[in-house]
This record gives sequence, structure tokens and C-alpha cells, in this order.
Amino acid sequence: MKNMKKITFLASAITAAFTAVVALPASACTTILVGNQATTDGSYIIARNEDYQATNAKHFVFHPAEKMQKSDFHGNANNFTYPAAKDALQYTSMSDFDTHNKSMGEVGFNSAGVGMSATETIYNGAKALKADPYVTKTGIGEDAIENVILPRIHSAKEGVELLGKIIETQGAAEGFGVAFVDNTGIWYLESGSGHQWMAEKIPANKYFVSANQGRLTTYLPNNPNYMASPTLVSFAEQHGLYKAEAGKPFNFHAAYSQDTPNDVTYNYPRVWTLQHMYTQGLTTKIDQGTTFPVFLKPTRKLSVADVEQGLRNHYQGTSHDPYATQNPKEAYRPISVFRTQESHVLQVRPNLPTAIGDVAYISYGMSALGVYIPYYQGMTEVPHALTIGTDKADSASANWAFRKLQTLAMTNWKVFSPIVQTAYHKFEVQTASKQRELEKHYLKIYKRQPKKAQALINQFEKTTVADALALTDQLTNTLFTKMTYTTDMTYHFEGA
Repeated sequence: MKNMKKITFLASAITAAFTAVVALPASACTTILVGNQATTDGSYIIARNEDYQATNAKHFVFHPAEKMQKSDFHGNANNFTYPAAKDALQYTSMSDFDTHNKSMGEVGFNSAGVGMSATETIYNGAKALKADPYVTKTGIGEDAIENVILPRIHSAKEGVELLGKIIETQGAAEGFGVAFVDNTGIWYLESGSGHQWMAEKIPANKYFVSANQGRLTTYLPNNPNYMASPTLVSFAEQHGLYKAEAGKPFNFHAAYSQDTPNDVTYNYPRVWTLQHMYTQGLTTKIDQGTTFPVFLKPTRKLSVADVEQGLRNHYQGTSHDPYATQNPKEAYRPISVFRTQESHVLQVRPNLPTAIGDVAYISYGMSALGVYIPYYQGMTEVPHALTIGTDKADSASANWAFRKLQTLAMTNWKVFSPIVQTAYHKFEVQTASKQRELEKHYLKIYKRQPKKAQALINQFEKTTVADALALTDQLTNTLFTKMTYTTDMTYHFEGA
């Protein structure tokens, strides 16, 4: 019975530990942003793990362009509303299954080549919120941001301006960070309070990491790389959130954010780990988050695969890896948790046509046990399995195919996870090779035969998703076979 006890403990302890983690709202994420001079191929990258609830299936939704949207936006999380968009752009989203594809969009590209990731949950300072509370009943929040903003904007900067204006006029329902990307760069916006906000353009030669905490600091009001609510500084001074010091710029974090004891184990380790992974020789201490740089140059330039590995991190190779150590009481919150709903990496390559230059790499479920599949901005037909699934397990949706395998792998991490990870790594490498072939073919014909070029993209997506699901089914059967064999040996009685 020894083996069965071990498996039962591992399954229940780890799943329980990382469904709750700590006494915080479950909508918690990790964000990585990389400027084009810090990447291996000159692309811009924005990425995030969407962490909430393991049973909340995500749908990949294609929203066609509309001369006039059929109705105003009405939030599912609160009473936020926004007028229907005129000349709404085509866009994609990863939406919750129960929102009728109208909210909790989370991530996507639009037909203008703008991508966004919304939101990184952050917690603004108590003093700031006392002076200017969140507008919880009617303000904008994660539930609404992508589906309201993305069909309306033609640049990353325009996205910041529109979201900022909504925060100023209708209020923010919660604390959040939102990333925007286009072929000129990356902008990141953070809320400061109910009606205050700041955004900064990511330096082209650096990367940025956030983990459920406000990370932006310096604000320079007359610098084109910064944007903010008009009263950001005066409001802070008026309410005693900030005291100006001669020769020093306004510190947004000091005025509007916070550093609490909980950050030491929940947030700091994630930022510290990624910064030390990408930049060698740092001397920062893991429990001293106030000393972490906001932006850093990587030791070597980063690829999409490097960012994916960052989102898969769970302190492997250290005593803080909760899965390898089978420790449900591990204090450090991993980057990759079981309750991740989806993980995404958006890549913008300005030197290519938007249809193939903009790619969303998306992994359903837990990133450490998931596979990243590339979806081109030029895709117009979404494989059916990506568009279905509820909070009940099924045998048809992609969401549950991946989630079933991940659940099974969690029952015996040391034996099962290497099998899944090795197979998915091989698949990703093979898919990257197929992408190069697709892009080469696309570039040869897209000007002369645009419809045929688009059909190439749709066929690639259909085949890639089908292959990923077939591999996942094969891996699920492999793990079940191994588990069945172990169980048979455990209950094998001599002479029976």
C-alpha cells in the first residue's frame, strides 16, 4: 500500500495547496515583457500566466469586424457598461466559458496588429485607496478590459489612452496592470487607485517582470515614454501620498502601491527568480523586493522559448519546488501553478506582414505541464475544440484534453512530469520548424494570392491543434497505463 498512499498524498496535497495557495483572491498572474532589442529576432514579446481556477474552461474566440456592434458592453463581474463600438475591428480573445464570449477576454490581437494582455492583478496602497477607492460596482475591471479596448484601438499607445480615459471617468473596479504591444513597442499601464493611473513604454533593450504587485516607479511628466492621469502627482501631494524631494522624480510606486509581509513569499520570489534567470550576476536578495530593478538587460537575448520557460518555472532544482519536494506548505508561490487557466506569449515581428508577424503562443492549463501552440493573427477559422468546454470535464474540448493529462501527471510528479514535458518539448521544436516552412510559403504568395495565403494559415492551425490533441491523448493513455500497472502491482496478492 506504500505506493498508493504516496500517490494519494501527492495528488491531494499538491492540488489543494495550489488551488488556494494563500488567503488572497485567486485572480493572480505573472507577467513578462521584452523589448525588441532584448530578443533574439528583434521581436516584441508580452506574456502572462492567467491564474484563477482549474475548472474554468477557456474558449478561443474569433470576433469578426462589425460596422456597429450589436449591443453595448455589459459586464458580468459588475455593472460596468460601455457603448457599442462603431467600426469595431476584428480581434481574438481567450474568454471564460460562461461569459457568452463577451468578457474576460484576457489576451488577443486585433486586425490593426495591436495585441494586449489583461490583466495582471495588483494591489494598490491602502492610503491611496482611502483617498480614492475602487469603483467596484460600475468601474472597469479584468472582466471588461480586452473586449472593450481591443476592437477600438489602432496602436498600443491608443490602447493606453483609451483605458486611461475610462479609469478617469468611470473608475477602476480593482487594481490591475495591462500590457499593449504593436510594431513600434510595448506599453504597460498600472492602476494607482480608483481614478489614477500611470503607463510607461518598455525600454527597447530591456525586459520587465511583474507578479501581483505594482512595479512601475519613476514618472516623468514631460517625457514621451510616460503617460498618466492628469492629476496623478497633484492628487498624491494633496492627500499626503507623496512628498516632493528636490532633484528626484515622482515615485509612482511609493505613492500608489504597497509592500507588505505577504509580498515576501507570494510575489518577490517570482520576480527575483525570473530576473536572476535572465540576468546573470545580480546581487539582489529574494526577500528584499524594494531593491529589485524595474527594467533589466538580459545577459543574452531572449527568445519566445525563453519566455515560455520563465512562465513554466516552479523553482525547479531548488528546495522550494513544491512539486518535486511534495510539500503542500511551501511558502514560495511558484510561477507555474495548477490553477493556471491559460498561459500566453504574444510576439510581434515588425519585419513581417501582420498576418504572420503577430503570433499568440497559447498553452491551456498549467504551463509546466502544457504545450504552447502558435496562433497567427491571420487565422480566420478557429479549430472547434478550442471553442468549447465548461466547468465539467468532457471528451471533446481542447481545454479538458489538456487539463485531464495535467491532473493525471500531478498524481506522480517525479515519474509522470518528465514524460509529458519531454514529449511537449519535442512537439514545440517540430512545430517551430513547420512554422518556418509556412512563413516561407506564405511570403511567396500572399501578395498575388491573398486568399490562398490565408488558407495556408488556417490549415496550419487546424493541423497543429489536431496533432497537439492527438499527442495529448497518447500521453494520457501512456500515463494511465503506467498508473494501472503500479496499482496492479500494489494489489497483487500471492496465490490470488
